[in-house]
Amino acid sequence: MSAAGDDRSRPTALLRSPAFVARLRQLSPASDLAWFAALVVGVATTLIAAYLQPSEGKFWVYAGLLARTGIYLWAHDALRGRGGETLGRLLALGCVAGALELLVDWALIRWVANGRLVYLTGTDVVLLGSPLWMPVAWACVITELAYPALRLYALLTPRLGSPLAATVSTLVIGLGAGVTVGFYEFFAYRAGWWKYERACVMLGDFCALYIPLGEALMFLPILPITAGVIGAEDHPRAAAVVGGTRFALAIAAGYALAYLLLEFGRVPR
Repeated sequence: MSAAGDDRSRPTALLRSPAFVARLRQLSPASDLAWFAALVVGVATTLIAAYLQPSEGKFWVYAGLLARTGIYLWAHDALRGRGGETLGRLLALGCVAGALELLVDWALIRWVANGRLVYLTGTDVVLLGSPLWMPVAWACVITELAYPALRLYALLTPRLGSPLAATVSTLVIGLGAGVTVGFYEFFAYRAGWWKYERACVMLGDFCALYIPLGEALMFLPILPITAGVIGAEDHPRAAAVVGGTRFALAIAAGYALAYLLLEFGRVPR
């Protein structure tokens, strides 16, 4: 069977899949460099938009996302057998999750009472309630956080065994996601991309704390989700759709749980 369903769809089995293990072994300094180059481009363009040219923030978000996507698409073809396919499949998963996240964004814009999301990009093209580039932003972020999770898991497994290595890797990446998003939300506010209305628990004046907490929670299942996509040799596109849908559900669940813990039933002061 393919992406959808026998015992191989269980999380522990997915991490032991021979195809997934083989993909992990292909990860190389070349794929590391491609991932790092995209990461540097993202950080650089974000900082330019936040500090050097905040009036041109919309230009820099497009420039950064187009460059990062281009690097991953290039790597998928140019680094075959050296980790490029993994980067490409992570990007495909991210594109599906990012498109479905438009529905989550709508809830953050319209349905929550505290800490509502407010986009500041003005005349930008909008999909539902979000800027056109938001699905691509999610695709890049998912790729840039999932890749080191895979790398760390591959490094730790021979020393700790698969279950403990998976636990450590996901906790590290979950914490990293939450911390990273905390900084990124500040830069996004300075760049004029988005902000949040008042919530009961705020991170500074620019971000409701349930957002970075939700990011940390949503990345906890990243390894089995990506394993199902990376290890699918028969139907990789179908696997990307399934994996992207699963991660979109993780996004919704992460934000929902964080909101319930910090905001639900409370009134901001």
